[in-house]
Amino acid sequence: MRVALVPRGGTPLPELEFDRDVVFVVGSEREGLPEDVLAGCEVRASIPQAGGTESLNVAMAGAIALYELSRRRG
Repeated sequence: MRVALVPRGGTPLPELEFDRDVVFVVGSEREGLPEDVLAGCEVRASIPQAGGTESLNVAMAGAIALYELSRRRG
């Protein structure tokens, strides 16, 4: 399953079901993922953020997503 990490509007990462192999797709910090790449992903996911934070550093977002995946697969 290819999961596009998007800053907003995706399924909240804690609610996403990881029922098979996962590839997280991340884009540039400023422009995000191009539409053709987004179209090739089965799911769009967002990391919930408190206090009106607009976005995360791409490396941080990737690390959070990988941590969530490994935490659940324990």
